[in-house]
Amino acid sequence: MDIIDFRYLTTIVFTSIFGVFGIYHLLSFLVLRHKILLYYFILIFGLTLHWSLSLIIDGSFSDQVILIADKTSLTTAMISTFGLLMFTKSYLNISQNNHPTLATIYKVFAIIMICLPGLHILNNIITKIDWLNSSLVLFAAIIALSTALLSLFSGIRLYTAEKFNKYYLYSYTPYLLGSFLYIGAWFSQKYFNVDTDLVILLTSILVTFQLVLFSILVSYKYKSIEDNTIKIQIEANSKLTTEVEKQTQHLQIAKQDLEYQNGELEKVNKLKNKLFSLLTHDVRGPLNNVSTIIAMIESQLEESELKEITKKLKNEVTDRISMVNVLLDWSYNQLEGVTLNRTVCDLDTLFKSIKKDFKRMADEKGIEIELAISCRELFIDENMLKVILRNLTSNAIKFSKEGQKIILSSNCTSDIVTIGVKDFGLGMNTDWQNTSGSNGAPEVRQGTVGEKGTGFGLMITKDFVEMNGGEISCKSEINKGTEFILSFKTATNEQLPTQL
Repeated sequence: MDIIDFRYLTTIVFTSIFGVFGIYHLLSFLVLRHKILLYYFILIFGLTLHWSLSLIIDGSFSDQVILIADKTSLTTAMISTFGLLMFTKSYLNISQNNHPTLATIYKVFAIIMICLPGLHILNNIITKIDWLNSSLVLFAAIIALSTALLSLFSGIRLYTAEKFNKYYLYSYTPYLLGSFLYIGAWFSQKYFNVDTDLVILLTSILVTFQLVLFSILVSYKYKSIEDNTIKIQIEANSKLTTEVEKQTQHLQIAKQDLEYQNGELEKVNKLKNKLFSLLTHDVRGPLNNVSTIIAMIESQLEESELKEITKKLKNEVTDRISMVNVLLDWSYNQLEGVTLNRTVCDLDTLFKSIKKDFKRMADEKGIEIELAISCRELFIDENMLKVILRNLTSNAIKFSKEGQKIILSSNCTSDIVTIGVKDFGLGMNTDWQNTSGSNGAPEVRQGTVGEKGTGFGLMITKDFVEMNGGEISCKSEINKGTEFILSFKTATNEQLPTQL
């Protein structure tokens, strides 16, 4: 077999070996998704391409094809060198955090390896300067040799940094020898025309042996990484389990404390409710009795100064009863946390009841209460609605002048029922829910004949409306009157003729 056949044979054999190694590690990367396998594949891929170029350069191809293959050798050399650089960096775990200086050097080398092929290609396509081309090729050889030395230095520098670093240094020896032999052969052949076939064969054997060692090393390194990952995961799970148990114990203690506090709170609430019920019964009842007795006394007296005093006393007691009712309603709402009892309420019956309750108070000021009912029913807590209408009607009478009227109305659309309480009296500030006195209590005004109130009536009205899912709005003009409009979702669209 002559020399040319021998070179072709060795090139084909070693190119095939490199290709098999490359495919194996590419598949390993696609399955395991670890970057060290990707960098190793790039190293082998570059070697495979670089070796396969010899089949073209020394083969029976056209001069143009051979020229292109020769120009491409710098790019393939930089691919394999870049793969070696990144593989070493990844294997030795070199980063800015633990080895900032080395990491910076590796970054500079990587940038050079990426830029060199680009400059080389541009020069061959555009400028075609021979000396620049030779300089770039020489610089690429120097970078390849420097990368081999940098990898050797890194292995020595980080020999004891991690468990498997020393094995990297051992397995790197064949590649280092092969790099020196190959670059030396390249210089000898290019500049001195020396026959380097035997050196190339020896280099191929060394590189193949080194690839086998690296493959074994990568397997152990990857297994070590997986073991460390599992160990870290187990430790993390153990810490998490401990923390969860600790938090569970804290939650159980907090739950017990909360249950105890809830029990104590329930006892306090029951006592409070009993006291509140007693207060309601013992305050409201006697006041109503006093009002009745005063009315009986007044009816028995003839026109005299005493009768006028009795009349004023009755009005004063009536105001106090109204004030106490509102305060008790408001306090009940704030302290009890009222539970809704929503039913279908007959608005016709309720409006007539409100008109009857306030007939005496309205008659004393010559005020007429009109009912304009267009909707008969509303799904709402009836007791709350009664408190709402009592407060609004009482305020309307209080701030109306003699001879005026008040209109209680209900209207509905397909999905909304509105209830209105309208007077034609003094008018008011429509931003009443945001207006309060210096002590935080609602602002209090006197009625047209000096009636007094607490200012809590509108607050309880607003709270009760919103608790029933409604909205309250106010329209008012000074000395022209006020209209409160309550809007609720409808329960029925049944309508009645307007009644007085």
